[in-house]
Amino acid sequence: MNSIKREKIIGLIGQNIQGSLSPQIHNYLASVMGLKYHYFLFDIEPFELKKAIEAIKIMDIKGVNVTIPYKSEAVKYLDEVDERVKKIGAVNTIVNENGKLVGYNTDVDGFDEMSYSKGITFKDKKVVLFGAGGAARAVLYYLKDQNVDQLYLINRTLNKAETVKKDFNKVIDNINIIEWTSEKKEQVVKDSDIIINATPLGMENEYQDISPVKSESINEEQVLIDLVYKPRVTKFLSFGQKKKAKIVSGIEMLVYQAVGSFELWTNQEVEYHVIDELIKNL
Repeated sequence: MNSIKREKIIGLIGQNIQGSLSPQIHNYLASVMGLKYHYFLFDIEPFELKKAIEAIKIMDIKGVNVTIPYKSEAVKYLDEVDERVKKIGAVNTIVNENGKLVGYNTDVDGFDEMSYSKGITFKDKKVVLFGAGGAARAVLYYLKDQNVDQLYLINRTLNKAETVKKDFNKVIDNINIIEWTSEKKEQVVKDSDIIINATPLGMENEYQDISPVKSESINEEQVLIDLVYKPRVTKFLSFGQKKKAKIVSGIEMLVYQAVGSFELWTNQEVEYHVIDELIKNL
């Protein structure tokens, strides 16, 4: 029997992920491409992570995505990771390759494709990045080759930001850490060209009414990118909308990183017209 025709389980490991669009995305891709893959949510507590990853082998799950708050922690439980994961220190895709769990990071591809599709260039720009978790690390990995003028890293936990800077010092020599509570924070935001939110702030329910920046720090010359995709227009992006700045929702990055994962699991290439249709219908 052709193995591609056998029914296979894929899914998402994370915490508080009931509202995730990932099942809708992956089950759509499987349906359109005629593949018998079924995507499920595995909402687990931190103490269950190791067992959950072990269960991928035991239950012959083809692979999973990994999201907040496990992208960095999951790395230690894998049999192998690719070079990108080694450098980023975070994984968002696990593939069960005949009983060997291999980690990849398609967040970088998602950010790359999103930036390209929106015509955003980073060369010689002043960039502010909020966050120091797995998503922020993927963005930094992408930015290392973009020749940004200045890069400001702002995170609520200062030592996490300092760890990220240390990890990326060899490839990005112009990372400046700004304390979240400092007066300099809003001035840096005002003077920047591109602002990226890689924190959960703005996410539906718990953080929906919070933005990492103040409205008065935004102007029409800026580009605001939010990796949060639900709601489509976060508090942060609404500030940009009112000031007529260019705003980019996390929905495209979500779809593009998902496509990267799906292609790793299935060894099938997803055509661009399928991706475009998917983005329109989400």
